[in-house]
Amino acid sequence: MTSWLNKQRKGDLVALAAQAGITDMDGMRKDELVTAVDTHLRANASSLYRNPAFSGFYERYVSPAKPVSPVKPAPYSPASTLFKSEDDGQALRSRRRSTRDTVKEELESFAESAPETIKTLATRTPRAVQHAVSQVPLPPSPAVVTDAIERQTAIVRDTVSDYWSRSGVVENAEYLREVLSSVVGVEAAALLVEAWGLQRVTLPWRYAFDIPAIKALGTYSHEVRLPDFFVMVTSSFWSPTTLWASTSLLIPLLFAYFFNLTLNSKSSRSSRAPPTRQADPLTFNIMKALVTWLVYSKGMTFSGLVGDETVMTVNEAVPGGYQGVMIGAGIGILTSIYEAVLKK
Repeated sequence: MTSWLNKQRKGDLVALAAQAGITDMDGMRKDELVTAVDTHLRANASSLYRNPAFSGFYERYVSPAKPVSPVKPAPYSPASTLFKSEDDGQALRSRRRSTRDTVKEELESFAESAPETIKTLATRTPRAVQHAVSQVPLPPSPAVVTDAIERQTAIVRDTVSDYWSRSGVVENAEYLREVLSSVVGVEAAALLVEAWGLQRVTLPWRYAFDIPAIKALGTYSHEVRLPDFFVMVTSSFWSPTTLWASTSLLIPLLFAYFFNLTLNSKSSRSSRAPPTRQADPLTFNIMKALVTWLVYSKGMTFSGLVGDETVMTVNEAVPGGYQGVMIGAGIGILTSIYEAVLKK
């Protein structure tokens, strides 16, 4: 009986179920249709026995009018086998439900003891899997994904650009470039290099404390050194500092103020010309080179005001010695001439 139903295609089973009067077949699988049709045909054999569409289902049963051989045992008949009472049908359905419950319990027990992947396969039906997949939001097309990536990239680029603009790095770099693109900037850079070399000797850095190592970050301990400001109350700091300031800044600046060749230039007398400098940069660099050579090379001590030890300290502290100072003055001379030529 059921084997005949199993041989049918699902479309034929749907047609048989419709002829038998079975409703609510939406979503049934083939095995569910087979069970439903088999149960219905058994329960309604008295009314469906003579329907030709179900002859294959009832063909194993003998018609009630056919005589039964006295020798052979009486075969099954629709009247004796299929014409069952309502109680027998209910008992049959109870047994099927009991069988389904037993199978379900065995599956749940297997799923509990199986790995996570097998649990998922054992407890989810294909319909449930399809439902879960349908709930996952997917982009409608690759173009939408590309547009989303471009929007996020634009947002990140605008954010970084905004932070960069507000940091002031560009403005400060432009200001520094403007300052250094002049004779004053060149002279200031040369003086800073000389002062840096001098302070390493006159203002030593002493050990202060250690930064401990942090194992979580994989760092090591580091020493922290700070300038020894107590040296600033001693002559070992002020004697070399005063000598360097006099030879590299004060004396050249004094001569540059009084011997200012830019005051009598034609451009300075013109009403449209910019204001002249208070000190002539060319005179400043010439006097700086001259005084440096006289003090550190020829031993001029300003009538004994400067000791030989102080001269030696400054000469050794400045990068390149007095020759380095003279090279810086030579660069200043060339820069002054070049700037004067550009202004013509």
